[in-house]
Amino acid sequence: MRVTIKDVAKVAGVSPSTVTRVVQNKSSISEETKKRVRKAMKELNYHPNLNARSLVSSYTQVIGLVLPDDSDIFYQNPFFPSVFRGIAQAAAEHHYAIQIATGKNEEERMEAISQMVMGKRVDGLIFLYAQEDDPLVQMVSEEQFPFLILGKSLSPFIPLVDNDNIQAGFDAATYFIQKGCQHIAFLGGNKKLFVTQDRYQGYQEALLEHNLSLDSHRVAFASEFLEDKGYQFTKRLLKHNPAIDAIITTDALLAEGVCKFLEKAQLDIPVLTFSSLRPKLNLAAHIDINTLELGQTSFNTILQIINDAKNNRQICYRQLIPHQIIEH
Repeated sequence: MRVTIKDVAKVAGVSPSTVTRVVQNKSSISEETKKRVRKAMKELNYHPNLNARSLVSSYTQVIGLVLPDDSDIFYQNPFFPSVFRGIAQAAAEHHYAIQIATGKNEEERMEAISQMVMGKRVDGLIFLYAQEDDPLVQMVSEEQFPFLILGKSLSPFIPLVDNDNIQAGFDAATYFIQKGCQHIAFLGGNKKLFVTQDRYQGYQEALLEHNLSLDSHRVAFASEFLEDKGYQFTKRLLKHNPAIDAIITTDALLAEGVCKFLEKAQLDIPVLTFSSLRPKLNLAAHIDINTLELGQTSFNTILQIINDAKNNRQICYRQLIPHQIIEH
């Protein structure tokens, strides 16, 4: 026999209308009641009809995820599946589906999210990257469509979820300085990305605070977060500056290339990178940026933004997720 809303209401000890409002994630229902109703739904294996619900409520119960350019960056980088897992877990708890917007270039991605926004195919958008002067973000902002960025924005009016990457870069450099290193190299990703800029800024601030020189020969930026880039840039850095006694990379894929070169060259130089998963590399340490929590918080925040929009409230949420150094 098919389970109905009345069955769920009876088990949860609430009215059927309350169950409906929980399914629609109405802000007027307390979190305690929502948990009780969702528990009953799970026990009874009740699955609401999302299509019927969207016709009644004019909401789709779908969140759109905007990916960076369709390239090796997304498919090879472990950051994205980890963040995606956090978003998917939170979405499942709230009975939301996920739709992905991607493309080979900016034009294709603009077309994909335009269809989502103008066609009201999703209730809100999460951008899984952050870069300067992004026309996609500008379009969504001008349409006053619910969205947030997983990363940094210079505008105080754009909601976001991020790490404090300046502090993380500072902590990475300080870790090596406290180990006695004085010639610390920095290998970053694309300079257009805020995450690269901020971690580099933190690295610079740490060197200055400890009266260590800033040497451009110890710094390089790759156009993409790829293993091959890490290998080639490490080879180039050490050729120009063989005194390098530690290396910081902003990404685990770059670190993989760094470690491969060091192993081939039989060099014992400690390496630190940023990752939520413990990289299977010969590292001194990594900075755990808590990508699972980044994803979960991103979904919960976009849900709050959507609910605020329903109630004509405008609040700019800016959430920072803590990081920590994990020694190997």
